[in-house]
Amino acid sequence: MIESVKKMTAVLLAAVMLISLVACAPSKSAPSPSSSANNDDFNGKLVLDHEEQLKYAKSFTLTHYKGGYTEFTVASAKDKKFLIVPEGKKVPDGLAGNVVVLKQPLNKITINSTGMVSLVDAIGGLDKIATVGYDVNDWYLDNVISSMKEGKIKYSGNYKAPDFEMLTKLGVQLEIDTTMLLNYPAVMQKYDELKIPYFIESSSSEGHPLGRVEWVKLFGALMGLEDKADAYFNEQAAKVEKVTAAEKTGKSVAMFYISSGDKVFARNGGDYMAKMIEMAGGTYIMSNVSPDKSGTTSTTFEDVYSRCANADYLFYINFALSFGSIADMIKYNPLFANFKA
Repeated sequence: MIESVKKMTAVLLAAVMLISLVACAPSKSAPSPSSSANNDDFNGKLVLDHEEQLKYAKSFTLTHYKGGYTEFTVASAKDKKFLIVPEGKKVPDGLAGNVVVLKQPLNKITINSTGMVSLVDAIGGLDKIATVGYDVNDWYLDNVISSMKEGKIKYSGNYKAPDFEMLTKLGVQLEIDTTMLLNYPAVMQKYDELKIPYFIESSSSEGHPLGRVEWVKLFGALMGLEDKADAYFNEQAAKVEKVTAAEKTGKSVAMFYISSGDKVFARNGGDYMAKMIEMAGGTYIMSNVSPDKSGTTSTTFEDVYSRCANADYLFYINFALSFGSIADMIKYNPLFANFKA
């Protein structure tokens, strides 16, 4: 039993590290997008090369064209297509009205997702980021902290109240945000008004932890760092494969968090965090909660208690209402003292 617990702990730690560093590669048989980047025969023309064969991610697509052009879509903006135009190449004529053109080099990007900035950091692309939505004291990545202290990356305000004047003055070419921005349509309207292209990354809706990591491919395409993105993903996938449990440990796991309004949110059975537990050889005790969906489901503490009191492990996510110790949890609700975990 000790060995099985050690195995489970090792794989969970590895998977959590992937998400906190939060990283796929084109098919081996598919030509590299850069292989035709210097072919002037396709300058200003969109001639299909290949579709990116994503292994885990479901929330975005990548389509490669001859001459280095790349088109992508994101699940949060189904009515839009984004076209990356290589440096020195012409914008193709006759593009549809829903196509957003992004001209390389893209080296003035705003990213308000810490998870996605960690991916950019992993592939050496921080010099492409102009601003972020968290101030220096809120960061956990040493390279970001150093860049901010040196003035290379600036803080442009919270995602719901960005410093539009700064973004305009810096000439930001692209703004990338999290799904939280969907609650602030006025901010998105202002981006449209200022003609600052933006999209919302929905990596948190992926059903597999490596689906989140695979978003590195999109950033590799944007920044001209495809090879580094491929290498990074392959490295992370190998780590996960190495520690994924071949057998069940017999251990059950509960996972939830409490909001500042005392609502309880449990991870859905189809969420990437539930998948991490399965990969570790454990059993997610609430796997029957929306098993076909990612994200969370709102419930009550009484419901969670009735389902999870006998779980072997409790992973409490300090997302909204944070606790520093088990004693703090019991002080908040004495029922926590009765959890087997």
